[in-house]
Amino acid sequence: MLTRLDEHFGPESLTVLATYQCTAACKECCFECGPHLRERLPREVILDVIRQAAQFKTLRYVVFSGGECFLLHQDLIDAVALASSFGLSVRCVTNGYWAVNEQAALARLKPLVEAGLTELNISTGDDHQEYVPFQRVITGAMTAARLGIKTLIVVEGSKNSKFKAEDARNHPDFLTFKESDPAGDNLSIISNVWIPFHEDRQLVHEKSLIRNPDENFKVQGCDNILENFVLTPSHQMASCCGLTMEHIPEMKLGDVRKHPIKELYFNQFEDFLKIWIYVDGPERIIRFAQKHNQSIRVDNTVHPCQACATLYLRPEIRKTLKDNYQEVIDDVMRRFYLKLALRKYTEKFFRESPRIKHGA
Repeated sequence: MLTRLDEHFGPESLTVLATYQCTAACKECCFECGPHLRERLPREVILDVIRQAAQFKTLRYVVFSGGECFLLHQDLIDAVALASSFGLSVRCVTNGYWAVNEQAALARLKPLVEAGLTELNISTGDDHQEYVPFQRVITGAMTAARLGIKTLIVVEGSKNSKFKAEDARNHPDFLTFKESDPAGDNLSIISNVWIPFHEDRQLVHEKSLIRNPDENFKVQGCDNILENFVLTPSHQMASCCGLTMEHIPEMKLGDVRKHPIKELYFNQFEDFLKIWIYVDGPERIIRFAQKHNQSIRVDNTVHPCQACATLYLRPEIRKTLKDNYQEVIDDVMRRFYLKLALRKYTEKFFRESPRIKHGA
């Protein structure tokens, strides 16, 4: 598809999913993580991929998630230190199981902070709290904030959730912390859409979250698919760490033990569908298919990853796109290059300055 890409184009972030082992086994976990999973990347592979990724001039931050990244112990500390040594922001995503009290939280977080950790996300909600009580989450979050880490508590979001973001914000410890602790500004709480992966699970979402590409101007291209490069526990590099990534075989690009990651990254641009998603987003592409095949019925989605899985996994949608994509290929590619040009202009600011740490 592309004969040449500017050397300054590349991923903005590297997400390291070193293991899908987790201390929790949430029913709706996007990667179906749990305590029974043992596959884990060796330390040497994690560090080598970080070194390779740091050669992209566009790279701004490294994210460690999973699975439960804190199960990596010293390997996580070493990987954070290496990423930080390249001037990158570093984020960990965790369920906070380790924060049984303030002393335990400090023991786990201080070495990571000294290694260069800049951000911490802690996930919680109905499913998570079957395994990790919220008291641990708030204890870990406050401890991280006091250590100077930008900390975010992310609550599973649905209309019929028993525990909501508002419950977290009204927790007495959080209220006191925000009102009286100097580190209060380092801690925030948000709600994130929780997608059901089981037919017997009914999650109801607010009408305002429904993503209708005909009515909602916010439905647009998906930057994640080409700007977030992902390392999985099976040594695969992937186009995206989206919630449905493991359900879409085409997101896997190749084995890092056999190919340099720069080769795997640029091979993505031979795939027009990925470029199309990058430019227009999966919802608009599905709507394009529906206009050419009125038998296609798709419920409006509440998350772009949900739409992406629908796009890839519904054979009638894929066939319709294959039969009709020539209508839009010139326009999509024109807008793709315009988007690259805008990114290049933005990156110019960073290239002309020393690499500094950025928030995600």
